[in-house]
Amino acid sequence: MPLLQVSNLTISTKNETLVHGVSFEIGQSEIVSIVGESGSGKSLSCLSILNLLPKTLKAEGSIIFDDKGQSTELLHASSKIREQFALKKIAYIFQEPLSALNPVQTCGKQILENLYLCGFKGDKALKKAKSLLDMVELNDMDKVMKAYPFELSGGQRQRVMIAMALAGDPDLIIADEPTTALDVLLQDEILGLIKKLTKEQGKSVLFVSHDLDAVHKFSDRILVMYKGQIVESGAAEQIIQTPKELYTKALLACKPNPEKRGHRLQTIQDFEQAENSNSQFREPQKSDESIVNAHLLHKEYSKDGKVYRALKSVSFEVRKGQSVGLIGESGSGKSTISKLLVKLEEATGGTIEFDFENNKPLSSNVQMIFQDPFSALNPLIRIEDMLEEVIHLHQPELNGVEVQNEISSLLTKVGLKLEDRRKYPSDFSGGQRQRICIARALAVKPKLLICDESTSALDLSVQAQILNLLKDLQIQEGLSILMITHSMAVAAWFCSYLIVLRNGYIIEQGKTDVLIQQASSDYTKAMVKHI
Repeated sequence: MPLLQVSNLTISTKNETLVHGVSFEIGQSEIVSIVGESGSGKSLSCLSILNLLPKTLKAEGSIIFDDKGQSTELLHASSKIREQFALKKIAYIFQEPLSALNPVQTCGKQILENLYLCGFKGDKALKKAKSLLDMVELNDMDKVMKAYPFELSGGQRQRVMIAMALAGDPDLIIADEPTTALDVLLQDEILGLIKKLTKEQGKSVLFVSHDLDAVHKFSDRILVMYKGQIVESGAAEQIIQTPKELYTKALLACKPNPEKRGHRLQTIQDFEQAENSNSQFREPQKSDESIVNAHLLHKEYSKDGKVYRALKSVSFEVRKGQSVGLIGESGSGKSTISKLLVKLEEATGGTIEFDFENNKPLSSNVQMIFQDPFSALNPLIRIEDMLEEVIHLHQPELNGVEVQNEISSLLTKVGLKLEDRRKYPSDFSGGQRQRICIARALAVKPKLLICDESTSALDLSVQAQILNLLKDLQIQEGLSILMITHSMAVAAWFCSYLIVLRNGYIIEQGKTDVLIQQASSDYTKAMVKHI
């Protein structure tokens, strides 16, 4: 009998069915991945296993867990039974560890709390906590135990989450997008760690992702979900190499790579409408004139009497109309550079020279698009009012009618409807919110756009839409774009020039084609392998 058997699972609100009769099973020591874009029902299906769904949703069907021959129906079980299963039989790893971890408690205290719930006390709990940290390869145990979540890197926080999940020695681990915001090398480390631990200890994993490529080598089987239904399932290799369903093929085709550079990325919508969007972009106008020139940038931070050097002798330039990719893992210094460019922070040493050929202030020439559009937008202000405020500030010469015309033009440019102007950020999807952030940046009429991981949290199809949009806008508006990303695939498709950053140093830089084909550092070569 399988470890977990989900039969005819249906999840609905009063007015809408979100998951339609989904059935699947997970065997002993098996890794099964559910793949699909946002809204496909992946996370809802997983949350229903421990009845973690919001009270506004109703789940029907059957979810049976086999505990050494003893079957338990979980979907309609009492809260007491589900509490007995949580941690000890089934553990959950959430997408964003910084949100899932308590920011005002040390990581050690949070691990110990899980162990107390599992029956460990005193010295035994402390010994077990250190054993778990060793298991997830966090070797500086004392430092991690005393650290607060914000003091650790993204990869370290995710390892802490895995350690907490393993506290009760569960039979099944549900991992909901645990590597989405991580760079590809760190993603490989975390996936490899989960696979190693589960195979060594005979555990099963239900893994949720929107990236088929990411779970390819990690999974035994893959389930593809679309609009609340499983449209295709099979062995991982078979799904990747010979997909049968159009939607699965579309998911694989959405991902950017260097071979597609100069051509529009295809989206799920293109496949649904049987459209061929693989048209070429008109090449941006090339210029030898520099719009930004950074020379020997240093940035140091002091904490507890210690000096941390975030940037060390970093030099680069961005030319007019050029797209430059700044690539590196978490903590490499990418976002520090963006903060220095927009004067959110001052450099400890070195210079940054701008040449915008106008007398406008920096904020009118440089705009930034952030990773999380929901955090970047004021939830209480309508889109129209938000854009109007920016236009009044940066284009004070426009009258009322001209401002309204400008708002209409901006919404059209970023692919939104004119009636969207009266809505609030919460009325939009993640991809639409990112379009609003782009419209707000364009309202300033900048010369340089800094995209700081602005597509890393999006589904591949939505990412393709936003990347196509940014490329269109770059050509139409003559923008220079600095694309900060941990994805070599995104940078190689979008950018004509790449800069690879690690530990605060530029380890190599050059034209995209040359750098990809003739990478000199092992680190860059490892990133290129993941394209």
